[in-house]
Amino acid sequence: MRLNNYGFTSLDHMTHINNLDSIFKYGLQAHNNPYKKRDISNTDVNSRRERRENIYGRKVHDYVPFYFNPRNAMMYKNKDEDVVILAFNKKILLKNNVLFTNKNASTDSVHFYNDINDLEKINWDLVQSQSWNGKENAYQIKQTMMAEVLVYNKVDISNLLGIYCKDSSMKRQLIQRYNLKDSQVIVKPNLFFKY
Repeated sequence: MRLNNYGFTSLDHMTHINNLDSIFKYGLQAHNNPYKKRDISNTDVNSRRERRENIYGRKVHDYVPFYFNPRNAMMYKNKDEDVVILAFNKKILLKNNVLFTNKNASTDSVHFYNDINDLEKINWDLVQSQSWNGKENAYQIKQTMMAEVLVYNKVDISNLLGIYCKDSSMKRQLIQRYNLKDSQVIVKPNLFFKY
């Protein structure tokens, strides 16, 4: 499968732990949904996500956003929050009405794609960067690390592969609260930024 050629194993959505009740009940929904308890989105860029993309003509906020690399500027902005990363099956990229971008979807120079062959147009070396700080082209790296997959309206929870969290304390909390298996919650501190 050509999805295996690009170095990502899942499509990752970050959310506040307080949103998990509604996500497990109603699925993962686009930004403007009535179930969200804690919004961790960047209020400075939210107005830009009200713009319409140029393929289907929908607002970016009409899509559920995923990252190829969740250790990015959005995660850094929320480093002091109780954030978890929901790892979803990358095959959702193959569904109808799914878009992906070469950088953060709110960036002026972003390109939207809906043909899986266009994954090769993404700069994967920059997407998989671990940091943008102190680099000569820091802004470009930062925006490209945030390349997105956008799924229209809703993603069913049956596509969830697992939950990444920053420490074992949060893992225990998630397992107990949602009656999850140990293997479903993975401690991955390297995806998160220290306080």
